[in-house]
Amino acid sequence: MKKIFILFAAFVLFSMLPACEAFAQKKTKDKIEQPEYPGGLKALHKFIASEVRYPSEARLNNEIGEVLVGFTVGIDGHITGVRVLKSVSESLDKEAMRVISKTGYWYPGKKNGKPVRFEMSIPINFKVLFEHRRTVDGDDDNYSVGDDALKDVMSW
Repeated sequence: MKKIFILFAAFVLFSMLPACEAFAQKKTKDKIEQPEYPGGLKALHKFIASEVRYPSEARLNNEIGEVLVGFTVGIDGHITGVRVLKSVSESLDKEAMRVISKTGYWYPGKKNGKPVRFEMSIPINFKVLFEHRRTVDGDDDNYSVGDDALKDVMSW
């Protein structure tokens, strides 16, 4: 009789396990809202495009590429911990970090309606358009900057 009771109790416990897991999953589904730059993504693109200055050292060395900048948006909406996650060169990395540091206040991220710290990352593409000109004597070493060169291009 004891064996039957133990088997029955074990059966009841194991049959309740999926219900307990479902309850635990329902409880952990949180409503997450990511931080947002005031004015949205379009305003952020406009700000970054207006602030980025191509470093002369990078321009002289024909450095191009994407710098991935990481940072934390605090519960008060201010950003901290600006760092390079993917580097191109020291000068481009510094410029990307400078610009992101200047973004200032963001609307903080939220979890279940309460502000929380949130890790973010933003790619900044640096591209320089050079026009190659051959000199009269055939020397290929002469590069000049085209009319619409030195544009800082953002792509996400």
